[in-house]
Amino acid sequence: MKKLLFFAAPLLIVFTFVSVSSLESNAESVSKDQNLASWFMMQLGDEYNEFIYQLQRYEAGRADHNDVLLQYEILLSRFNSIQVNSQVNRLHSTFGSLQSFNHHYQIVKGYEASLQQLTPQNVAELTLTIKDNYDQLMNYALKTFLFTNNVLRSKLDKFISLRWLIHASLFSTLLIGVMMIYLLMKESKTHHQLAMYDSLTGIHNRLWLNRKLKDLEKGGKDFAFFLIDLNGFKEVNDTLGHGAGDQLLKTVARRLDNLTHDGMYVARMGGDEFAVIQVFPQSVNQAYVSNFLMNTLDHVLKIPIQLRHRELSLSASIGLSVYTPGSKSLSELLQEADFAMYEMKQQFKAEHPYPITNLEHPAPDASQGFTKRQ
Repeated sequence: MKKLLFFAAPLLIVFTFVSVSSLESNAESVSKDQNLASWFMMQLGDEYNEFIYQLQRYEAGRADHNDVLLQYEILLSRFNSIQVNSQVNRLHSTFGSLQSFNHHYQIVKGYEASLQQLTPQNVAELTLTIKDNYDQLMNYALKTFLFTNNVLRSKLDKFISLRWLIHASLFSTLLIGVMMIYLLMKESKTHHQLAMYDSLTGIHNRLWLNRKLKDLEKGGKDFAFFLIDLNGFKEVNDTLGHGAGDQLLKTVARRLDNLTHDGMYVARMGGDEFAVIQVFPQSVNQAYVSNFLMNTLDHVLKIPIQLRHRELSLSASIGLSVYTPGSKSLSELLQEADFAMYEMKQQFKAEHPYPITNLEHPAPDASQGFTKRQ
């Protein structure tokens, strides 16, 4: 599905580009003519509005006669600059607007005599006259430049007749884009889950554990951290093979995971090392909970395991470190648990100098006994 979308998306984009390009000549002509006319009228409109504003200020006594005359000269210069522009002939051939434009220009020039004799008493009448002229000019522009002209209408019709093609292409592109985003988000979520879980055992991995410890530290939580190392795991790998070793790790992980509850978390550190976090509830005897969980872990890990028709009795070295906010850093917490686990490991080696069980020969009734216990 993803391959099909990645293949279809570029083709659809190219198809949309070709469709738009085929209409470019009509669209460009329409756009340029209208934009040019709109720009000219916008410039004139700004100067008209400023001229009327100065007249109103003069009437209110907030502007002098020279301010009004200056803005009038600016309005005339704007008309002149448009008239001498080479683009005006193009607009005239398209819109036929040059005659109307010159008509309004002559009207504006006729205001000069009234402006020379301008007084606060007669300015109101002149302002109304100029507003009326401005409104006529703007109404003409709206009727002329909003595609009522037959030339523009014919060009626009060619563009509109094929708009469904562009809309369909854009909609399809959007749909494919949404589907691709959905697939990528789903894939990202899967990758994130894979990054946070151990691929062999299915429980959380060391990356997740480090983030969890940091979250607990930031949240100011009290918790116990158990570092677990299996005793005799190398012997299992060397004697029964790595397949049996993997099965052993899966069994241990499943047992630890079955113990979890609210506030308890399990992760595989790597190799035959596991970690358990127990967050302490408020107002609880932390020492009692830690010792109880230590004994529980020790008991669960000592339950015999059936591997390739052999009953294997293993144990684990467990290091404990308790964290309270401000008591130690996370690195010190891990170091303390690792040191405690190492001491227990050395004690175990001293007490068990020989292999913990005979792995060369299967136990006669091991399979049956293991099945009953399970």
